[in-house]
Amino acid sequence: MSEHSCGHSDEVKEKIVSSLRRLWGKRLKWKRLREKFFLSWTKSIAEAARKGGIHQQELDWDSYDNIKEEITLQQLQNAMDKAKAKELAKIKAERAAQAKAEKMAVLAQKRKEREEKAKAREEAKKMAGRKAKRKADKLSVVKELTIQQRLTKIRKKKSINSQVITPGEALISHSPAWKKLNVKILNREKVQREVSLADQIRAAKNKRTEPMARKPLAESITDNFLTWRSLE
Repeated sequence: MSEHSCGHSDEVKEKIVSSLRRLWGKRLKWKRLREKFFLSWTKSIAEAARKGGIHQQELDWDSYDNIKEEITLQQLQNAMDKAKAKELAKIKAERAAQAKAEKMAVLAQKRKEREEKAKAREEAKKMAGRKAKRKADKLSVVKELTIQQRLTKIRKKKSINSQVITPGEALISHSPAWKKLNVKILNREKVQREVSLADQIRAAKNKRTEPMARKPLAESITDNFLTWRSLE
C-alpha cells in the first residue's frame, strides 16, 4: 500500500512538472512572437519613413540603418544579459554547493574528533582497570610469598627442634592439638608478640598442676612459643 502511494505521488509530481513546462513554453513562444512582430513593425516603419508617402520624394537618410543597428545591438545586449545571469546563477549554485560541502566536512571532522576522544577515554579507562588488576595480583602474590616464607621458617625451625626433643615430646608435637595451635599462632601473630616470655612460663607452670591429661597440651604451647620467639 505504501508503494502504491509513493508511485501516485511521483505521477502527480510528473504531471505538475509537465504542465509547468508547457506553460513556460507557451509564454516563451508568445514572447518571441511579440519580439518578431515588433521587429517587423519597426522595420516597416523605418522603410516607410525612408521611402516617404505617395507623391513624396524619397529621402536619402540613414534612419532605417540606424534603427536596424539599434535593434541588433539590443538583441545582442539581451543575449549577453541572459548569458551573464545564467553564469551568475551557476556561480552562485557552485558557491552554495561548496559552502555546503565545507560545512559537511567540518561537521564530519568534529564528529570524528568526538569519536576519537570517546575512544581514547574508553581505552584509558580499560588501561587503568588492567593496571589496577595487575597491581592487585602483584600484591596478592607478594602476600602469598610472604606467608609461604614464614611457614617455611617455622617448618625449618620445627625440624631443627624435633632433632633434640625426646620421643614423648615428638609425639606431642605431631598431635592434632599442635596443628591447631600452629594455625592459631599464625592468625594471632600480633597478639602473641605482646605476650612476654615470663607470662608464657607462668602459664606453663600453672598448667602442670592440672590433670595429667592436659600436660601434653601445655608443653606443646610452651614449645611453640619458644619456637616463635626464636624465629623473631
